[in-house]
Amino acid sequence: MLHITNGDSTTAIMERAGIAGDLLPWRDVLHEGPVPDYAPEALRVVRAEYLATLWAGDPDAVERTLRERDERLEAAVASAERVVLWFEHDLYDQLQLTQILAGLPDRPTCVELICVGTFPGRPDFAGLGELEPDELSSLWELRAAVTPEHVHIARSAWNVLRGDDPRELAREAVTPDERLPYLAPALRRLLEELPGTRDGLGRTERQLLEAVAGGARTPIDAFRASMAAEEAPFMGDTIAFDRLAALAGLVDGDGTLRLTADGEAVLAGRADRVELIGFDRWLGGLHVRADGPLWRWDTERGAPTR
Repeated sequence: MLHITNGDSTTAIMERAGIAGDLLPWRDVLHEGPVPDYAPEALRVVRAEYLATLWAGDPDAVERTLRERDERLEAAVASAERVVLWFEHDLYDQLQLTQILAGLPDRPTCVELICVGTFPGRPDFAGLGELEPDELSSLWELRAAVTPEHVHIARSAWNVLRGDDPRELAREAVTPDERLPYLAPALRRLLEELPGTRDGLGRTERQLLEAVAGGARTPIDAFRASMAAEEAPFMGDTIAFDRLAALAGLVDGDGTLRLTADGEAVLAGRADRVELIGFDRWLGGLHVRADGPLWRWDTERGAPTR
């Protein structure tokens, strides 16, 4: 039996819970860096190059890890080995789950899904990694068979995620489906990372600036405040720190964090982040740049605009 989940923290709990079978963490932060519309082999190379910069690793070693991961799943599916997918409701997990489901056969067999957004007795449930071993084990009864409909929904989302037109992604984000109920909200959350029409800030950046304005004086304090503002926290501290570093000119990080005059103006909507310090970020297959076709997120309309 093969169990696939979101990362090493969850697999560690699964080991403590005595869950039988091979445990495979899906190590990729697909909401960060390029995810172009390439064949799986070529996409692995692109992702490995990005992840190596994120983890300060060797691209070839990272690519090998991704290839071994993919080959393990492919072998399990080809041999009709039982596969159980353990995921949660946030953006990080939903993109991983989408990639996995999109790569399955049209009519998968022996593949089951456990995907939760709440847990009894944990009103602030944020993910599988915070559960105790017996709590995680209790989710076993919630598993359901992955159907052709799951695969179809995931392929549609995976295709538009890797495209370069956020309007198509926005259409997926307003079309929830009960079989994958957390996917549409996750895609909308990804779109909110586009620079805003009012201030040029992505949502995470805005939350970080608001945290600093509210008294956060260290990067970790700003990160915690930003994640507390999320409906479904998904971002790790390393990426949040990179976001904060990219706001140099709006945040003075010499010693203790504080907003500069430009930072105060941007947060108040009197100035634009893109005009002041530029913008360069990937959202799936879309490369958003200040010097290229610039897509923004209109919060009031809930839609991307060029």
